[in-house]
Amino acid sequence: MRAKNKEAFLATFTGVLHLPVTIINGGTLDRQQATDAELVLQLKNGIMSAGAALYERHKLPVYAFCLRMTGDPASAQDAAQEAFLKMLSRIHTVEHGITLRSWLFSTARNEILMVLRRKRTVPMGPLEEAEEVYDPGNPFISMAEKEFSSHLHDAVQCLKPAYREVYLLRDVEGLPYNEIAVITGTSLSAVKSKIFKSRAAICEMLAPFMKEDTP
Repeated sequence: MRAKNKEAFLATFTGVLHLPVTIINGGTLDRQQATDAELVLQLKNGIMSAGAALYERHKLPVYAFCLRMTGDPASAQDAAQEAFLKMLSRIHTVEHGITLRSWLFSTARNEILMVLRRKRTVPMGPLEEAEEVYDPGNPFISMAEKEFSSHLHDAVQCLKPAYREVYLLRDVEGLPYNEIAVITGTSLSAVKSKIFKSRAAICEMLAPFMKEDTP
């Protein structure tokens, strides 16, 4: 994202963060008490302060997901900001019954995919096409002198994107399986299978370090 667009992005949201959130049927509501569904409805009716409230509520988890997927702060920031800009321009596509959280993560995921493709990383193909869950040649695996938490972080980065995303959405963000299926556009059974395999792969990568700590 160009600097000029970033400035426009910040102005779009931060300029209305302190405005009250107006309820359609009159009165005001504290943005901390308003549900996502209420804020989405207001944003659909052109109340920009509702969009600012949604941005403030979801910006950290969306950015954190983008950062863990890309491993690059600049790319993560771009992907997250694009997701929120699209929230403003495409809020009408958020249908009843779909949570905004799912919609945001799904939109951010699409931005991340474009980043990963530009970097020519492993494509996110169907589950049956993945012969291995992680790339044995990934340089992260050889970092044997770091603390266990660093090893865990590195192991997650070694997962192929299709497995990394479901692992992060489930074990880091704590999203339910059915919501992850919506975000990734895959079946519930495929999500459960990928999460199981990603956990097994992480355990396999961490096994040598766990043995080192055994007396």
